Amino acid sequence: MRAAYGLCELLAPDFLSGRLLGEAPDGGARLVIRILGARHIAQALLTARAGRTAHRIGGSVDAAHAASMVLLAALDGRYRTPATANAVIALVFAAGEFE
Repeated sequence: MRAAYGLCELLAPDFLSGRLLGEAPDGGARLVIRILGARHIAQALLTARAGRTAHRIGGSVDAAHAASMVLLAALDGRYRTPATANAVIALVFAAGEFE
């Protein structure tokens, strides 16, 4: 699931944002979405056959990402909705890694 999500972010950053939020991201946000997509793909590849420790590290990365998105939502009203949505998605991925 993570790899598919990352691939969508990397190749079509407007698609998910448009579906989730109803608006296309600006140029800077589009670049960040692509970078995050690449991270999701890398993380999926690294944890695909890894042990529990790698999954916990991945879950920690997701939790840190969620925290950074909560901070962004609190500090910058322009990105409040997309940052909040991204925080929720990151927490779902974190929960999956810690199961």
